[in-house]
Amino acid sequence: MLIGLYGGTFDPVHRGHTHAALSVKQALGLDEVRMVLAARPGHRTVPVSDSQHRWQMLRLACAECPGLTPDDSELHRHGTSYTIDTVAALRASDAADVPCWILGQDAYATLPVWHRWQSLLEYCNLVVVKRPGTDQVEPQQVRDLSAAFEVNDFDPTRIGQIYRVSVPMKEISATDIRARLAAGNTVEHLLAAPVYTYIRQHRLYASTENTI
Repeated sequence: MLIGLYGGTFDPVHRGHTHAALSVKQALGLDEVRMVLAARPGHRTVPVSDSQHRWQMLRLACAECPGLTPDDSELHRHGTSYTIDTVAALRASDAADVPCWILGQDAYATLPVWHRWQSLLEYCNLVVVKRPGTDQVEPQQVRDLSAAFEVNDFDPTRIGQIYRVSVPMKEISATDIRARLAAGNTVEHLLAAPVYTYIRQHRLYASTENTI
């Protein structure tokens, strides 16, 4: 199977996440995209909501999007959540699967701070989502990696490729959503309806002055 893996803290998961995942799925003909919850990310700030709330929201969002599967594998591992461990475990479970780790161009530029980043292509492909009209400055280490492994034509039968894909992106930010919720502003149009309901029910991201 050709499997997309879209990792994130999903704090909260929003329509930008699901739209990007489905767009890449269609562009590459992926069999499925697994939305991998980063339970305890190593190179990002600590999530605002705990992992169980983020997991429930991710489940609700994926239920609205055929072709997207919530993945809680990192919840079941101890310690920091590392991408290398996730893709290595997938390859170990079935070597016939071809994992494709989906990441934005901004995240790709930070690759040298990832744990064992030089080994990622031993276990998966890297699918870099380009945002039209933006150019991310990439450090020399990333430019060298691209020069060695980037391809113009994606081969769905093998790993070890870096492939850039341009897909329509929704300009939605989880940081902005949290700020809007804290201010008591509406975000209903930015979230799947069940996710918005869940946030309201559990009073997530609301400040003490503004409850939703």
